[in-house]
Amino acid sequence: MKILKFLASARGLLMGAALLLLLPYGLGALSSNASAAADAVQPIRLTTTPLPLNRDDPGQTRIGALAFLGAVQVRSTAEGFGGISGLQTDGRGQFLAVTDTGNWLAFRSIERGGRLVGLEGAVTAPLLDTEGMAAIEKADADAESLAWDPATGAVTIGFEQDHRLMHYAGIDPRRPETLARSATRTERWAGMVDWPRNGGAESLAVLPGGARLVIAEDPSHDGGHLALLDSSGEIGGGEIRRLGIPGLPEHRPTDAVALDATRVLVLHRRFNLRGQGAGLTLIDLAPALAGGTHVPSTELARWEAPVTLDNMEGLAIARSGDRVFLYIVSDDNLNSLQATIVMKFELLLPQ
Repeated sequence: MKILKFLASARGLLMGAALLLLLPYGLGALSSNASAAADAVQPIRLTTTPLPLNRDDPGQTRIGALAFLGAVQVRSTAEGFGGISGLQTDGRGQFLAVTDTGNWLAFRSIERGGRLVGLEGAVTAPLLDTEGMAAIEKADADAESLAWDPATGAVTIGFEQDHRLMHYAGIDPRRPETLARSATRTERWAGMVDWPRNGGAESLAVLPGGARLVIAEDPSHDGGHLALLDSSGEIGGGEIRRLGIPGLPEHRPTDAVALDATRVLVLHRRFNLRGQGAGLTLIDLAPALAGGTHVPSTELARWEAPVTLDNMEGLAIARSGDRVFLYIVSDDNLNSLQATIVMKFELLLPQ
């Protein structure tokens, strides 16, 4: 999806012919199975290949504040596998993801000695709207971000193109039949109306107190990124304010997750003539939650090849005591020249 905007730029046109090979599959209509409902909840087989952090330096174990704890490349012969754009975990090895072709994907991690070595138990199903229908057109199915409360099963999914938030109740990937549930509500925030078609709710974070942060992918004139903050903690209630979220040079935010009651981790992705890159920042919403507009930001990590990466789009957080672990997944755009990669890190914040 995002590569289309790159091709539209002046520099992108110079390499347009070559980059056409990287365009995601299925920009128009989705597969004929898109209108299926409950009976479309299907197990799929995954194969995984372990990857090093740095193929040229086997001894590298850290990127900035991130300590490497394993990575795998994921493949499947299942039709339409890939396009993962949002990721969450219950912290006990169960993961819930959404794809930008309008599907749920659930799976479990396989870990040995605290290191990620594989995935298993994958199940997929189409996202259903409030009428119990799956999207037929790509423009209606472009799920880009995900927030999930494993304790209650409440899920919020952010979409772009048709900018909106869709809410689900009782979603439990350990009970795959719940993935066939219809959305309970659709929200359309006025502040999203003028967002670019392919620059919508790319990142979504729900803080412990219920405040919701949605970050647009496209940069604003000052190099930051437009964001909307609903501090009410209630769906459909409270004032939604515009903020500017600091970015990373040449990067765009692709996912976000709350670290605590005021701080949010933001994943960033680069795709330009210099190639792919990824980064992680920590933003502090305390001033904004108190009514201000300033959002302090700290860069935690930035990496590019030969360090393992692809089109990094999903970020999930897990905790064990005082330790914090992050899982990052790439969106392969359903393209054979790209890869679905899942990486695990421990977050080691500066003291």
